[in-house]
Amino acid sequence: MSGLPESIRVRLARQEERPPLETVREFLLGYVADAENLDESGSRLRRIAQTSTRMHSRVLAAIESVLATSEPDGTLARLVGWDGNWVLDDPSDAGAAEFLRGLADMLRSVLDEAE
Repeated sequence: MSGLPESIRVRLARQEERPPLETVREFLLGYVADAENLDESGSRLRRIAQTSTRMHSRVLAAIESVLATSEPDGTLARLVGWDGNWVLDDPSDAGAAEFLRGLADMLRSVLDEAE
């Protein structure tokens, strides 16, 4: 990172400082909300991983943190339903947690493939 311009180092440091819930929200908005299906999201993530896996690792850690944290009722459901624009068969927090676990598995798979 020392070879990067200062503005990029500052931006990367700010990304690392974001609360996990905000990192997951940003990921859902950017990589899930406009996808027709999860295969499309996975393909996009694999293409990005050919260049860098930094984002993948950051988002995976954030998802794991969010799943390990006791969030207020409805938080995960809103996160997936509104920010992720994803309709779940089970729109509860439990259904949203299962969806997020699936995304975490997808990210792990992409990271494994990239290695």
